Amino acid sequence: MKSLKRAPVGSRRVVAAVLAATAALGGGAATAVAAPADSSHGVRTDAVAALPGTDHDDNDDALIKNAEVDIKQAAETAEKSVAGTVTAADLDGSPDKPVWKVDVTDSRGTEHGVTVDAADGKVTATRTDKDQGPDDRSADAALAKSARTDLAEAVDAALAEVDGTATSADLGNDDHGTTPAWHIDITNPKDKNKDHEVTVDATTGKVTATRVDEDSDHDSND
Repeated sequence: MKSLKRAPVGSRRVVAAVLAATAALGGGAATAVAAPADSSHGVRTDAVAALPGTDHDDNDDALIKNAEVDIKQAAETAEKSVAGTVTAADLDGSPDKPVWKVDVTDSRGTEHGVTVDAADGKVTATRTDKDQGPDDRSADAALAKSARTDLAEAVDAALAEVDGTATSADLGNDDHGTTPAWHIDITNPKDKNKDHEVTVDATTGKVTATRVDEDSDHDSND
């Protein structure tokens, strides 16, 4: 599934590092001071903004159609498999064998990748990120702890704003790079020319931005 953003882990850690530093300095509002240079999110607009073209094709619709397990169920299953907090989930795989790739951060900040079969909801693989250093683990733990709104709540808020199916969720920075936020990708197969990204504040649980791709490269049989 081609996500509208799927921010890299390094980008997600920018806010996490600031949160960790703020806590170490003795409290105060856990807010950052600047947007990361590699942030994949542009400046927020209150109106719906256009995104660059997204490679959204019929295979994406097939993934959605064949996924019996939704993103919230996949996240719940992953958390039962690995104790921690889900920080990302993405619908992936092939049209005839869709899977959810779920990231879980444990209490020490170690990231675990859990693959959940989107057809039967069973865990098919788990892995641990071996490349994390102490600073990365500290930052990831801070980010996971800062999210008062979990994935399920963020997805519900996004779907209340935009009709469709949530195909990806990622906990990272907001569009200003200041506070933790969920970025939810939503696809509606009935509306073949539009994909959406909804930003949900991970502290308040409120939708803060919605973007739509009017010109996604989506093959249609209509």
